[in-house]
Amino acid sequence: MSVFMVSFRIADRTTVIGSYEERYDSVNTAIQSLTTGMRWSETTSFHLIESDLNSAELATSIDRASLLDHGVDLLVCVNLSKKGYKVVGDNRDQDIDAIMAHR
Repeated sequence: MSVFMVSFRIADRTTVIGSYEERYDSVNTAIQSLTTGMRWSETTSFHLIESDLNSAELATSIDRASLLDHGVDLLVCVNLSKKGYKVVGDNRDQDIDAIMAHR
């Protein structure tokens, strides 16, 4: 089991996939359902969770289980136990790859 940081941004508008509220709630529900251990979610759009998945599997599973709209929303899963991470969606800043390379 690994510890993950999961953070996301939901665009404040309705898309063909759903309203802001629907998409936001669906991502939180997906993260909660994929947690296999403890979960901490005291700050907005940020979770620390334990999971048996790797970062790519976790991000893909959250994506599939939610209404995340790749055109406007963004999700990042960072494995804090290992060096894996996965970004899904509307990422306009590629600095994350350079930053993660420094770990």
